[in-house]
Amino acid sequence: MIPIPAYPLFLLAALAAAIPVVLHLTSRQKAKDLPFSTLRFLRISVEKTRRRKQIQDILLMLLRMALLMLIAVGLSELRVTELPSLFGRGESSAVAIVLDNSASMGTVDEDRVRFRTALGAAEQILDELQDGDQVALFLTGGPEFPEEGKFDPTQEKVRQLLNQWIVAPSETAGVSYEQADLDEKLTRARKLLSDSDAENKQIYILTDLQKSSWHKAATGGRARTTPKSQIPIILIDTNRTPKPNIAIEGLHLEATVPVAGLPIKATVDVFNTSPVAQQRHLDLFIDGTKVSSSPALNIPAETHIKHEFTFTFRTGGLHRGQVQLVGEDGLKLDDRWFFTMEVNREIPVAVVGPGRHEIAYMEDTFYLQRALAPDESDGWAIRTTPLVAADLATEPLSGYQVIYCVNLPAPDAATARRLRDYVIGGGNLVWICGDNVTAEAYNRMNEQAGGTLLPAPLVDVRTPLPGDDRDSWNITFLDKQHPALSQLVEPASLYQSVLVYKHVRIDADAAPQPRVLARLDDGEPLLAMRNVQQGSVLLLGTSVHVGWSNLPLRPIFLPLVARLTFDLAGGERTHHHGLAGTPLVLPLEDATAPVTVELVPPGGQSLRLPTTPDPDGRQVFRYTDTHETGIYNLRPMAGPRTRPLAYSVNIDPDEADTTKLDRDALKKLLAPTPLIFADDPDDLTSTFDRLHEGKNLWELFVWFVLFALVFETYLSNRLTPKQQQPEDQLPPPGMRRLARQGKKAG
Repeated sequence: MIPIPAYPLFLLAALAAAIPVVLHLTSRQKAKDLPFSTLRFLRISVEKTRRRKQIQDILLMLLRMALLMLIAVGLSELRVTELPSLFGRGESSAVAIVLDNSASMGTVDEDRVRFRTALGAAEQILDELQDGDQVALFLTGGPEFPEEGKFDPTQEKVRQLLNQWIVAPSETAGVSYEQADLDEKLTRARKLLSDSDAENKQIYILTDLQKSSWHKAATGGRARTTPKSQIPIILIDTNRTPKPNIAIEGLHLEATVPVAGLPIKATVDVFNTSPVAQQRHLDLFIDGTKVSSSPALNIPAETHIKHEFTFTFRTGGLHRGQVQLVGEDGLKLDDRWFFTMEVNREIPVAVVGPGRHEIAYMEDTFYLQRALAPDESDGWAIRTTPLVAADLATEPLSGYQVIYCVNLPAPDAATARRLRDYVIGGGNLVWICGDNVTAEAYNRMNEQAGGTLLPAPLVDVRTPLPGDDRDSWNITFLDKQHPALSQLVEPASLYQSVLVYKHVRIDADAAPQPRVLARLDDGEPLLAMRNVQQGSVLLLGTSVHVGWSNLPLRPIFLPLVARLTFDLAGGERTHHHGLAGTPLVLPLEDATAPVTVELVPPGGQSLRLPTTPDPDGRQVFRYTDTHETGIYNLRPMAGPRTRPLAYSVNIDPDEADTTKLDRDALKKLLAPTPLIFADDPDDLTSTFDRLHEGKNLWELFVWFVLFALVFETYLSNRLTPKQQQPEDQLPPPGMRRLARQGKKAG
C-alpha cells in the first residue's frame, strides 16, 4: 500500500503535536520548601509519587500529541493505493485490455450473458481514457483480428470491434467455443506495455475467473506469468450467480464393424455443472434427420452420467451426426456434439487357398470367405477376391490392402520376394496355418525374404499328448489394447469357448519380438503380429476350418475377422474429430508433390488450399481456422486418395468446468504484481476512483480522533488527583475531631 495525501499542506498541521511538549515543559512547578521536623519516613513515599506522576504526565502528553497528529493527517485526506503511481494524473497512459471470450463467457449470469457484461465494462474503461492515451485489446479465442495486441491511440478501432458485438442480435456474439489461455495473453500484454514510454500502465482482465483458463494454476503449478512485473492488473470478475447448466462433454462411437445395417452404439457424456439436480432429454440426428430421442434423464447435481444410443446406418458412405440437448439452460454453446463416421468402405481383400475343391465347404477358405462377405451383398464394406497359391506369382498384389494366405505350402523364393515387396510397400499379409504348413519350410522362406514375412520363427506342430489329460486348449487371453480386439474381450466366454485341437507353435521370444494378440491357456501364443516398415505380417497358429479348431463355428469368428481386416486396412480410423481452435491435420503420405484440398467448413463457403511438406518431406494438409464447431468436409483434388473425408469439431469440454480460481490463489499466482479487484463489473466508478485517488482514509481517521478524545478525557480524569482544601481553611483540630466522632456515633 502506498499512502498519498490529497491536501499535503495540511500535514504541516502535524507540527501542532509539539504544543503538548511545550506545555508539559513550561508547566512544571518547583515544589516549595517547608520546614518539617523529620523527612526520614516521608522521603521514600514522595519519590514514588513523583515518578508515578511523571509517567502519567508523559502518557497524557503522548496521547495529546497523537490526537493533534490524527487531526492533521485526517484534514490532509490521506489515501492509500496499491499502484506505484496513480492512474490519470495528467501523464500519458497505456492500457491493455485482456477480454476473455472463451465458451464459459457465454453463460447466462444474473439474467445476462457474461460476455455482454464484460463488453459493458470494456466500454467504461474506454470512456475513462483521455485523448492521446493508448489502448490495446487481446481476445482469448476466435480468429485473431489484425489490430489485436497493437496500440490504438484513438481507441476508435477497439470501439468499433466491441460495438459490432454489442449491437449483434445474438446474445453470444463474439463468444468462441475455445478454452482461454490467460497466462499467454497476460504475458503478451506485459511485453507490449513494457515497450511503451507511457507514464502510467495498466492491464485490465475481464474474465469469469474460470480455473482452467489459468492452465498452470489449474494443475497446482506456476503460470507463465511468473516474471516479476510492477504493471498493475485490474481484474473485473463477471462470474457471480450463473444460471444452472447441463453440458455434453463427449461422445464415443463403438461398432463391431462399421457396416451399414449393423448396430452402432453412441455413448454420450452429460454433465450437470449446477448445484441442483436437473432433468433433460437428448435428441440424436443422423445426416440432418432426427432418428432417436432419449427418455427424461435425471442428472444429480455436479454429476456426470452416460446415455447410450443404439442405431444403424441405412446406407454406406460418409455419415454426419449430432447429439443435442433439448431445452434452455445457462450455456447453450455446450448443448450440441457433432460426430462423423464412414461405413461400407470397399476394402479389397485377397483370400488365397491351396487350391479349388469340388465341394465348396471342404475348401480351407470356406469359413473365412463367409466371414469376410457374410451376405455377399453390394453394401458390405469388404470386397473379396478368391485366389489359389499359384496366383501369387502373377497377381498384382498392390491392388489388395489385406492378403489372407490360408494353409499354403511355403511359397518359392520368387513368390516370397513378391510378398516381401508387397509388405514393405504397405501391404498386410496374414498367414493361417493348416496341414500344409511346416515350420522348417516357412522359416526358410522367411530367411530368403530377409525376415519380413513372419512375425516370429515357427517351432513345430503341437497336438495334445495321451498323458496330457486333455484333448484341446482354449483361448484365455486377448490383447485388449489392440483396436481390433478391444471390444471382443467382454464377455470372456466369447473367446474362452474357442477350442484348439492342433496348432503351430510360435517362438514369441525371438528377436524382434512380435506382438502376441491371443494366447492359449498354457501361455502359448496363438495369434501374433509384427510391423514391417509400412506394412505388417500376422500369423494364426491354428486353422480356420473345423479340423484344427472350432474357431470358425464360434460367434467370435465373424467380428474377429472383420474387425482385424478393418484395422489392417485403416477402416477403423474413420472417426475424425477435434476441438475448436485446434488445427485440422490430414497427412497425405502417398502424395509426392503438393496437392490441392477442397475444404467446406460449417459455414458452407468452399475453399481450395494446398498441402505443405513436413520435416520428413511428406505432404500434409493443415487448417487452423477451426474456431467454429460443426462438420468440416475435405476432399483431395488429386493423388492416390481422392475420397471425401469429414472432421467433427466441438467445444472444448473443459469449458463446462465451473471451478473458479479464488482471489487468494490468484494473488499468489501473480505476486508481486499489484492486483486490484473491481467492486462491480456493471459500474466501475468506485474502481476508477481507487485508481485515480486511492482509498480515502478520512472516515477511519475521524473514528480514531473521536476515540482518542474520549480516551484522553477519561484518562485525564482518572490520573488527576482530587483537590483538597488549603490548610488555613480547614476547621480547628478540635472541631475536626468532634466531627469525626459525630460521624461515628451517627
